[in-house]
Amino acid sequence: MTQENNTLTPLMQQYQDIKAEYHDVLLFFQVGDFYELFYDDAKKAAAFLGIALTARGKHKDEPIPLCGVPVHTRDHYITKLVKGGFKVAICEQMEKPRPGTVVRRSVTQVLTPGTLTDTVLLDEKSASYLFSFFPMADRWGILFGELLTGQLFGTVLPAHSEKILESELARFFPDEIVMPQTLEGAALQQYFKKLGYFVTVVGADVAADQADADAWITAQFRTPATTEIVHKEESLRLALHYFYAYVKRNQKTALDQFRSLHIYEPDDFLILDLATQRNLELVKNNHDGSHKNTLFSVVDGAITSMGSRMIKKWLLRPLIKQEAIVQRQEVIEAMVREFSFVQHLEAQLMHVGDIERIVGRIALGRAQIHDYLSLMDALRVVPHIAQLVHDHGSLVLLSIIAQHIADFSPLLAVLQAALNDDSSKDWIIKQGFDAQLDHLRELVGDSNQKIIELERIEQEKTGISSLKIRYNQVHGYYIEVTKANMDLVPDRYIRHQTLVGKERFLTAQLQQLQNEISGARDKIEQVESDVFERVKSDVHEYITPLRKLAHALAHLDALFGLSKVAYNNGYVRPVFNVDREIKIMQGRHPVIESNAALRFIPNDTLLTDQESLWIITGPNMGGKSTYLRQVAQICILAQIGSFVPAKQANLPLLDRVFTRIGAGDNLAEGKSTFLIEMEETASICTQATQNSLVILDEVGRGTSTFDGLAIAQAVVEYLYETVQARCLFATHYHELTHLQKRYPGIVSYYAASKKAGDTIIFLYTMVRGVADGSFGVQVARLAQLPTAIVVRAQELVEQLNSGQPSLVEQFQPSQVTADIGLEQLSEENDQLRTQIKKLNQVNAELQLLDYDDISPKKALDILWKMKGLL
Repeated sequence: MTQENNTLTPLMQQYQDIKAEYHDVLLFFQVGDFYELFYDDAKKAAAFLGIALTARGKHKDEPIPLCGVPVHTRDHYITKLVKGGFKVAICEQMEKPRPGTVVRRSVTQVLTPGTLTDTVLLDEKSASYLFSFFPMADRWGILFGELLTGQLFGTVLPAHSEKILESELARFFPDEIVMPQTLEGAALQQYFKKLGYFVTVVGADVAADQADADAWITAQFRTPATTEIVHKEESLRLALHYFYAYVKRNQKTALDQFRSLHIYEPDDFLILDLATQRNLELVKNNHDGSHKNTLFSVVDGAITSMGSRMIKKWLLRPLIKQEAIVQRQEVIEAMVREFSFVQHLEAQLMHVGDIERIVGRIALGRAQIHDYLSLMDALRVVPHIAQLVHDHGSLVLLSIIAQHIADFSPLLAVLQAALNDDSSKDWIIKQGFDAQLDHLRELVGDSNQKIIELERIEQEKTGISSLKIRYNQVHGYYIEVTKANMDLVPDRYIRHQTLVGKERFLTAQLQQLQNEISGARDKIEQVESDVFERVKSDVHEYITPLRKLAHALAHLDALFGLSKVAYNNGYVRPVFNVDREIKIMQGRHPVIESNAALRFIPNDTLLTDQESLWIITGPNMGGKSTYLRQVAQICILAQIGSFVPAKQANLPLLDRVFTRIGAGDNLAEGKSTFLIEMEETASICTQATQNSLVILDEVGRGTSTFDGLAIAQAVVEYLYETVQARCLFATHYHELTHLQKRYPGIVSYYAASKKAGDTIIFLYTMVRGVADGSFGVQVARLAQLPTAIVVRAQELVEQLNSGQPSLVEQFQPSQVTADIGLEQLSEENDQLRTQIKKLNQVNAELQLLDYDDISPKKALDILWKMKGLL
């Protein structure tokens, strides 16, 4: 294609017009059998996908960058781009090409991380939320929406509540954050990006039509209490406005699916802050961020993906109301006891599939034929599931689930009559459903016989026994005659194509027959499409009851999954008390137990008014951290309604669980390991209540011995006297164990171990008392530290234990040495100041970067520049 330097061809002008509406996304522009990208889109896509970057013509004396992918490979490349954090708009040809005209094109789909619906683009075991955030000077409106389920969760936080906001983000883990281009919004953009979230800033012009947004709110959310809160809380109303504007632009059909808004408070659920979720590895491990070796991976016994997603939601939003917890427990207990019930239920759930997302795609108009076939398979087993649930209707929760399972027999009858489930036939609609479609198929089916009959007639008329009527997609039907028989070809034959050794011809009769066949085939395609649309319309009438069915079956499968895990692993039903007592007999760590090659050693826990705070000592690798985590995980499992890994458990209803375990830093923000440790500890001390469980491990270890010990003791005293939470406090500061003499509720326990010669044997049992030591040298020997180091360390330990001065203490520097030291210190300070200045320059450069708009080459250039600065 040629192109003038300063003018655009009609095709490129069409591209520019469409691109102007979708300036912030990669535009996949269909040109025949390819999707093409131009200008900066081409550069970004080619660099990220590793495909060739070429050019098409020039504009204003500059080559127009171009890259492209074949239409049939589109999903492969788009999946990579979206998972890589790009937004993609698909612009398709809306009509067949005609000579002398520009094909009409329009954007049919916009894919952003928070508005995805395709299975290949989603994690089947994770919900996909779009988070709309609107900060104001005094209040922050937050809104989480899941497009495929039509669920909306909203709340309002006081401004500058970053810690609570972090907890809610960790609870929902949205795929995309939408926020306004305001002064308050700009201040928080980098905050979200540093937390690792994909951020989209929506300009005021996009959300300008407030009248439409308010009309949508009024039409969709008709509960008076909900609308009253929305209009009272301006920040929440504006969060809804921006959510509306963004979804309208990128997934408009989804707007009608949001029929209710669940207003909640963060403390409506057991609060688990970001550090606690990370330390306990509830749904993501700290190694690679996957589900492997997490609490979720152990308790996820669900058959379907939607059941797994429900269990994950429960883990991140444990209940605080005993009535709701007991309702789940009752169902799990019934399933554990009645093997026949579970066996039959499992057999039926195997055929349900991910009906939740299937119904979601149908509601959004994104479903394919396989989605409708899967729906049909699911509806076939629904009556059997309904009967199983009805037979146990005395249980409150199963009774509620039964009420949400409607009679879908009329819909099933339509689907079974209409949809072709015979894979040998390339049809959508089954034979016998539509008379017109059946007639057209009969015409096309008879065409083969008509062609054979015409071929025989032409052979007889011409005397050419080798004459053949053939077909290809380019030329259609034609008569083929070899060169040796050309003298027998009659005048009525119209020459069509000359090949080596043969000629191809047409006749009026053959052309008429081809027109009939082609017309029938085209009509079949159109009629079948029309019939399928009628079937879709019939299904759409059932969207609301289908959503209720999917939600009910997801709950049922989640309960089944928890009961299966409880049965297979010997979990017990916990009971609850109002005395804030945590009594666990022979508790076990659910994750380690499931992976351990040897038998896991259980431990008891007794946190009461008489022993409300345990100071736990013992060697590294002795099982302290495992024990701490298992107590927290058992309490969380109990509050999602699950059975727990123990012989017996009597627990309180906690309002918060806090953990501070392990070490980490954040050098990008200039935060050392110790600073992060202190921030997490401060958050615990200021947010925990007497109804909380606090787990602390090695507080104060990141600074000098005396400072660390002082901080650790002050924290223990504050938690005991002021907060009065139940607390497990693991430490190597054995001096803290003396606090039990001063405070009656503080007791000492230790992870038992014993020395065997030069080594140590871990017993992994918590025992009342104080450990003989931390056995650090023995652990160092197990870690195969060089022998010379281990021997020397043991000598120094013995000197310190005997009261002898160490070599460090024996050294007394002279005044000359001190002067030299001061001079050296001054020089080192100057060097440090210079280095800090350089680092500040680097930090300033980094703050100016837009991480969402950076090519690999630009990133490399920046690295070289940083290297030069340093």
